[in-house]
Amino acid sequence: MSFRNHGVYPVLYAFFNADGSLDEEAMRRQVEHCISVGAHGICVLGLVTEVDRMDAGGRLALVRLVGRLIDGRLPYAVTVGEPTAEAQIAFCAEAEAAGASWVILQPPPGGRSEADIIAFFTTVARAVSLPVAIQNNPVNLASFLSVQGLVDVVRANPNVTLLKAEGWSVDIARVLDGLDGKVDAFGGHGGIEFLSLLRSGGAGLIPAPDCLALQVRIYNLVREGTQEALATAEAIHRELLPLIIFMTRNIRGLVHYGKIAMADNLGLKTLHHLPGGIEPTAFGLAETQRLIADLRRTEAKFLPVSLQSL
Repeated sequence: MSFRNHGVYPVLYAFFNADGSLDEEAMRRQVEHCISVGAHGICVLGLVTEVDRMDAGGRLALVRLVGRLIDGRLPYAVTVGEPTAEAQIAFCAEAEAAGASWVILQPPPGGRSEADIIAFFTTVARAVSLPVAIQNNPVNLASFLSVQGLVDVVRANPNVTLLKAEGWSVDIARVLDGLDGKVDAFGGHGGIEFLSLLRSGGAGLIPAPDCLALQVRIYNLVREGTQEALATAEAIHRELLPLIIFMTRNIRGLVHYGKIAMADNLGLKTLHHLPGGIEPTAFGLAETQRLIADLRRTEAKFLPVSLQSL
C-alpha cells in the first residue's frame, strides 16, 4: 500500500500551570522532544490531552499554541470532538487556520445508531476542506462504527482519507481490505497491537508520547523490512508491553501516571494536575517509577546514546 500519511504521530499531553492555564514552556519542551526523537507528525486533543476537562475555548487555545510551536516543521493532526456537526465544522476551520494538516473527527456523543453516526460524519466531512480522519474507538467511546460502517463512510466521502482505527487489528484489516488502499489507518491504545496493525496494512500509530523514541524505532525497523530489523522491532515491542498495558487500562490513570512519565522525559520539576482527576496511590506511583526505570533500560539497549532520555 502507498501511504499518503504514515509513521508515529504522538498525541500530546496538556501541561498546566498552578492556575489551570496552559504551561507554554512545558508544551514547547514536549513538541521539541517529539521532533528530536523522530516523530513523523504531531497530534493534539486526544483523550490523553484531557479534552473532557477543557471547554471549547481551552481546546482551541491549545490547538493554536501547538500550531505555533510546530511552525510547519511536521504534519499536524487535530482531533475534533465537539458535540454537534455545526460545532465540529467551525472547529475544523479554526484548526486549519492554526496550521492543522488534517483533522480527526470523533463520533457524536450518546451511543448513536450507525446510520446517525454516518450521517453526522458525512455532514462534517463535506463541509471541511482539510483531509479528514474518522476516529473509531469501540473501547473508550460510546458511539462507534462497524467494519461495514467504516467502509461505507469512507466510500461516501472522498476527503475521508484516514482512519484513527482503535479497534481490533483483525477488524482493521477487514476495513482496509474492503477499501482497497483508499485510507491510511493509524492505530491507537498506546500501540498495544502496533506490529499487528502494521502487518494488517496500517500506516502508523497515534500513541501517547511516553515511549515515543522506541516506537519510532519500531516503525522504522518495520519499514526497513529485513529479518534482523523485524526481529529487533519485535524485541522492543515485547519490552514496552508492560508499560503500554499499565497505561492504557484506564484513561484517567493514563492522564495522571502517563503525564508523570512524560514529565520525567522532559525534565519537568513541577507537575500540576487539573482538579477532578484520579487520586494517585502509593502503589500507582511506585509502579509508574518501576516502569519508567524499565523504559530507561530498554532505551539503553535499543537506542543510540543521542536519543536516550530525550
